Amino acid sequence: MSTLKPDLDKEAPSQLKNIPPIVTSGMPGMMAGRRGVPLSVPLPFLLTGVSAAALFGLLLPAIVPEAMLAPDFPYVLALVHLATLGWLTMIVMGVSLQLTPVMTVAPLRATRFIHWQYPLYVSGVILLLSGFWWIQPWLMAAGGSLVVLAVIHYTVILGISLARAATRPLTVPFLVASVTALCMVVILGLTMALNVQFGLLGAAVQQVLLVHLVLGILGWLSNTLIGVSYTLVRMFALAHGHSDRLGRLVFVLLNASIGILALGFIVGWFPLIVLGGVALVAATWLFAYDFLRMLRARRRRVLDVTQYHSIAAVVYLALVTPAGLVIALTGWPQPSTLVALGLAALVGWLGQSTVGYLYKIVPFLVWQHRYGSLVGHQKVPLMRELVHERWAWGSWWLINIGLACALFSALFMWILPLQIASGLLGAGFVLAAINIFGVVRHLFIYKYME
Repeated sequence: MSTLKPDLDKEAPSQLKNIPPIVTSGMPGMMAGRRGVPLSVPLPFLLTGVSAAALFGLLLPAIVPEAMLAPDFPYVLALVHLATLGWLTMIVMGVSLQLTPVMTVAPLRATRFIHWQYPLYVSGVILLLSGFWWIQPWLMAAGGSLVVLAVIHYTVILGISLARAATRPLTVPFLVASVTALCMVVILGLTMALNVQFGLLGAAVQQVLLVHLVLGILGWLSNTLIGVSYTLVRMFALAHGHSDRLGRLVFVLLNASIGILALGFIVGWFPLIVLGGVALVAATWLFAYDFLRMLRARRRRVLDVTQYHSIAAVVYLALVTPAGLVIALTGWPQPSTLVALGLAALVGWLGQSTVGYLYKIVPFLVWQHRYGSLVGHQKVPLMRELVHERWAWGSWWLINIGLACALFSALFMWILPLQIASGLLGAGFVLAAINIFGVVRHLFIYKYME
């Protein structure tokens, strides 16, 4: 079976022999290999996810004024679920299906129907978003049902694969916890969609919504990204000697805080909410500190655009958790503060993490699939050359300048500056999507020319 070490800067060739080999799709024999994941499994998720990020950026300037009036307007709900389901969850599913066999040194299990995963999930998301957009409860219920089926299938694949793992690195418990939370998130979401039509929840709808948000943003997405970061940051920064000790503490604190917060919102007991919030802040700050330790331990000294996206994302995570706690405890959930909090969490923390990792993951998959078998036979591009570096940095600046200005404008309720800043933010995501699709075009290049 063929293996390839991660693409390295020229400054660190002497460390190649110290890097564990990474197996991924597209290498000679991998399609039929023991742990192979065909490129056709993760790539549609990744490309659809980055396309949804670009669409989110294009729609944001037009919809954000409505969000400043009421965050539960139909167009606002559609935009939020475009981000959480169409963008973030889509990318997380693709990445986890690709990385799980690599991290666990074992093949994916229960994959007989794996090629139905993408069409089933994307159909459900489209129907659900259409239901929000046009205020059609039956579309919400139909889309939510398909999403639930897709999540069940995804959970079975990942659950059995993780249970039969040959090795269990630190990322594995995070994935187990996140998939558990995902199942509860989609069930609660479907319940709320049915509630629009049948009024099943009555006065409990507010508590269900809060638990849905806690489990979705923290239990599913944040759990996954923090866990995956312990693999990808080490891999991309060459920080393989970093200890798991603090990471295990982060896992315990994070998931304990999620459970306590969810319970606190269900029973409406203020001390539980305070305890869960304090534990959450402790978990995220400890992760931020551990993230800094990983960067300090890196062997690749030069930080690239992926690391800068990760740094900005972790800064937003460290800021948004105490801000959310203050808002929850002071009863200050005004639409303007909720918009700022939502943008900081969805875009600043979760969104930047996914976009940054795509600059590494997609080129790795495409390079292996297209050029891996040609090494030694003809001249091929370096992996990092598949990404347009200036566009990647331009996107980073547009996203971070636009987001900072958008947060400031939202807090002061400046609508026109908020729309302009959202436009900059959207332009950054569109440029990132163009860059990622530019990588994929190499799949159709038959001969690399100097």
